[in-house]
Amino acid sequence: MTIEILIYPTLVFLAVTLTAKLIERQSDVLYGPYIQGRRTAVAEARDQLDAFLVAIGVKREYSRLAMKFATVSIFASAIMG
Repeated sequence: MTIEILIYPTLVFLAVTLTAKLIERQSDVLYGPYIQGRRTAVAEARDQLDAFLVAIGVKREYSRLAMKFATVSIFASAIMG
C-alpha cells in the first residue's frame, strides 16, 4: 500500500512534467514549426480538412453544429457534475 502511495503520484508528476517539456519544445522558435517551411502534421491535416469542407459546402453548417454540440455537452456535464 505504501508503494502505491509513492508510485502513482510520482508517475503522474513525471507524465505531466514530460508533457510540459514536450509542449514547450514544440512551441520553441528554434525547434518548433516557426522555421520557414516547417509545419506540423496536425496543421496540414487541419488545412486539408478545411479545404475539403469548403469544397463540399459544409463549412457554415459545421460551425453551427459545433455550437449546438457545445451547448449540449455543457448541459450534460452540468447534469452529471
